[in-house]
Amino acid sequence: MKFFNQRNAFYDRLEGNQLSSSAISLWYALMYTNDKAGWTDEFSVAASVLSLRAGVSVRTLSTARNELKQKGLIDFKSRKGNQAAIYTILDLCANIARNPSDNASNKRSDNASDSPSTLLQENREEEKRKEGEDVRENSFTFYEKNFGVLNPFISESIGKWCDDLTDEHVVEALEITLKNNKNSFRYAEAILREWQSLNLLTIEDVRTHESHKNQGRKGKARPKSNGNVAQFSDYSKYNLPF
Repeated sequence: MKFFNQRNAFYDRLEGNQLSSSAISLWYALMYTNDKAGWTDEFSVAASVLSLRAGVSVRTLSTARNELKQKGLIDFKSRKGNQAAIYTILDLCANIARNPSDNASNKRSDNASDSPSTLLQENREEEKRKEGEDVRENSFTFYEKNFGVLNPFISESIGKWCDDLTDEHVVEALEITLKNNKNSFRYAEAILREWQSLNLLTIEDVRTHESHKNQGRKGKARPKSNGNVAQFSDYSKYNLPF
């Protein structure tokens, strides 16, 4: 099983099967563990170790583990006593989930006799479905494409910021990090902390704030921040290699 092929297949699967951030972090932690074990069909790891690597509590680990199994991404066997569970990471490359849009296309072809108004309604419903889908994986994908392999710690941090702010905020912070020629997630986190402290809840507020910073117009009005005064932080000290 090749790591990068498996990872790409994992993201293909996410397009039609949403996962919680905890489940995503756990999947990466299991991939890391299996890599250290030499990519065996089955491997065991203590819940405490897996919890640490995934950055989640043991209780959350149990929920995320069941979620991954239900989605057909892993399998595991619990054992009696204090013995660690045995895990199997299912090979996604051999059975990549079909894109949901393909199913929609097939349904339309099967109902070719439907009236134009019916087909138009189906198209509108499909567009609404796509607009309403959770796009959280975009921030994870963006990080991997531009920064490198996503380890469990950063994966959990990204999920946390998606919950505290939005996926758009995370991607925006990562883009600013790249524009400033930095390659550290700590740098992006410093940006996110500032936005959170200033209560910049929309991307429009964020971009206005960043525009004022770039222009250096200290006398200009800035986005509302619940009484907080916008401070133009210097993020450069956060350019650490992780």
